Amino acid sequence: MDLEFKPSPYRSWQSREVQKDSSDSNVIVYVSGWISTENGILAGKDFADFILGKFQNNAYEILKENLISLFNNNDGNFAIVACFESKVWAITDLVRTIPLFWNIKNNSIVISDDVRYLVPDPKIATDHNSIIEMLSSGYVTGVNTVYKEVKSIRPGEILISDDSSESSQIKLFRYFIYKSDSIREMSRDDDIQLLDETTKDAFEIILNSLNGAKIVIPLSGGLDSRLIALTLKRLEYDNVLCISYGTENNKDSVKSFETAKKLGFTWEMFPYSKNQHVTKTLDDKFWEFSEYASNGTSIPHLDDWIALNMFKDKFAHLEDVVFMPGHTGDFISGGHLKYLNYAFCGNSESDDEPLRSIINKHYSLWANILEDESYSSIIYERISDALKEFEFNNNLNKAQAYEFWEWQERQSKYIVNSVRSYEFHGYSWRLPFWSMKFVQFWRETSLNSKYDQSLYKDYLRYIDDYGVYDDIKLGMDVIPQSNLKNKYVRNFTKQILQKNPLTRSLLKKRSIRRKFAYQYANHPLGMPWEYDKKSYINSYHSKRHNVSLWSKDFIQKQYNYPLKSMIN
Repeated sequence: MDLEFKPSPYRSWQSREVQKDSSDSNVIVYVSGWISTENGILAGKDFADFILGKFQNNAYEILKENLISLFNNNDGNFAIVACFESKVWAITDLVRTIPLFWNIKNNSIVISDDVRYLVPDPKIATDHNSIIEMLSSGYVTGVNTVYKEVKSIRPGEILISDDSSESSQIKLFRYFIYKSDSIREMSRDDDIQLLDETTKDAFEIILNSLNGAKIVIPLSGGLDSRLIALTLKRLEYDNVLCISYGTENNKDSVKSFETAKKLGFTWEMFPYSKNQHVTKTLDDKFWEFSEYASNGTSIPHLDDWIALNMFKDKFAHLEDVVFMPGHTGDFISGGHLKYLNYAFCGNSESDDEPLRSIINKHYSLWANILEDESYSSIIYERISDALKEFEFNNNLNKAQAYEFWEWQERQSKYIVNSVRSYEFHGYSWRLPFWSMKFVQFWRETSLNSKYDQSLYKDYLRYIDDYGVYDDIKLGMDVIPQSNLKNKYVRNFTKQILQKNPLTRSLLKKRSIRRKFAYQYANHPLGMPWEYDKKSYINSYHSKRHNVSLWSKDFIQKQYNYPLKSMIN
């Protein structure tokens, strides 16, 4: 099968081609990104030459083994496409930081990092089930896209198109899976020491790939971006600029400023206004970015769109800039296991776990979607397909399956995909918490040590010589008895009123309006301001928040897909 490769103009690709021995077959490789090896950091032509050598000098089975070893023992953000000896290979890194898509056309396999090159009209979505997924979660799962004829390569996966037999075959196999199998056993103190060594090693590898470039940290009040700033300080990397954005004096920005000041880093604030939110969708570049970032797989990440435009205007003179966001230390260190309390409390749960927890947490953008049996069955089938290799023998197995699903789907398709905004504005990026070293550490950590990020928080307190984590709680807060009494009174009153159908309906509507009014007034980025306040509060009561409306608006605008009958 012939290879037709169509790269995106927003990303740098390097190609190399050579004739293999005395045969008529050429070896050609395309690479994007970087990788660490025993020979150092490789990117561009050096990376292409390195991969070319692997394909040129190894037989099929040896090549597979070598590549699996290479990718599991080295860090990097990359995508690789290669063709030799009637086989086409396409490879993503452990979290699909650079996406790859494929389809079959005229006896050729067509591969691209931009799905628009694989369909006749990117404005026409052809997979109804994927639209349902994108509307309810924000992304499409498995190998699916919103186009039936186009498939996505999953994280840590190698696609091989083999044309050596009478009939062509597409084979997919994983060189990496996010699953906690081999759990190390050591004391908490030794765990913390190992985590410190691992974190510093991972950061040093990434720093070696930057050639002294200025690192821009989108510094929030969260634990992860603060760890990036603190680690760079500990490693004495001073070419750092911390930025924050959103509404004036929002909590994240206040904590961001305090952290940067304690560490002695320059800090810059990009305040958001209602006018910026209202007018952003009137800009053709906004929709150009949205189409590029979506790639038929997710709704685009908009949180930093305004900030990056302001940053580019203010710092146009900065050429060598690398953004370093905190994606996704909280998930990797166990922060999302809180959605699976049953797995740690010995509680018996229904047989549909972890599917029920996944649906409740990740498919909740529109409540009425889950209430429709035909729509909910689509979602249930997609999740079941992703987890078909798992056995749910006990609660810990279910927790492992939950983490696997979130790594493969939400993290790779939605969270990590947010780096598209840096690319669109012409900037490089690095994700230190998706370093193979860092991920392997947490993959070998027991779920109990990860629950509530207990080990992670102990580590942060251990290394904090600058007081940037002085807000981490050592234990559960004690709720004042007066507050408990008031809570009981309110709950008792609510139970009485709920018995009457009329007052129950009025209470529900009042509660919904109050929730949306609070969101509109208190969102740290002001994201609901894109909409009229009265309309946001009083319409589409089945929405979860502003992202629900963005999923609706994007799907209708991008794919001209009718959604009126699906949501309310």
